[in-house]
Amino acid sequence: MKAGGDKRVTTHAAAPVSRPRKGGKGPCATVRFGSASVPIYLSESKGRKRYLIAHYREGKRMRRAFTDLAAARKEAMFVAQRIQSGLQHVTDLKPHERDSFKKAVEMLDPMGIPLVAAVEDYVQARKVAQSESLVMMAADYRRVCKPLSRANVGQLVEKLLVSKSEDGASKAYLANLKTVLTRFAAAFPGD
Repeated sequence: MKAGGDKRVTTHAAAPVSRPRKGGKGPCATVRFGSASVPIYLSESKGRKRYLIAHYREGKRMRRAFTDLAAARKEAMFVAQRIQSGLQHVTDLKPHERDSFKKAVEMLDPMGIPLVAAVEDYVQARKVAQSESLVMMAADYRRVCKPLSRANVGQLVEKLLVSKSEDGASKAYLANLKTVLTRFAAAFPGD
């Protein structure tokens, strides 16, 4: 403590800024998210440019190459976010795998089906179908098993009575059926 009650505040030095390597170039860009930063290096070989991102995961240096800077920046931002949140080890998906995962979840979202349930259903259907196309099997099923239309119990009672009458059922049978089914329809008015 200084005289007069001043307290000294100790600050930690900021992470060193990337410096060019001897005989080489430093990062062409650095993506930062919070305190995490991921450098992007430019590599040229045989007239082709590649952008490399480099970071550490579980003590190992990881590198990925991209053909354009925008894609490298997108992946570097994702890596920086993972590092910042401390979850770098959780997701080891490659960029195309992560995009496929997101797209699959988006496709299933309107139906309210979780991805795992959809995959389980697909695997079981594939086992049953063997080498047949699942789409063709579903189309055949739909053609053979027409979709049921929704109707309430009262409508179904009317259709049944008309059908029995056309089949030549006796008047006593129809009267008894009408009495019983009309009461049933009144007790269960739903679909």
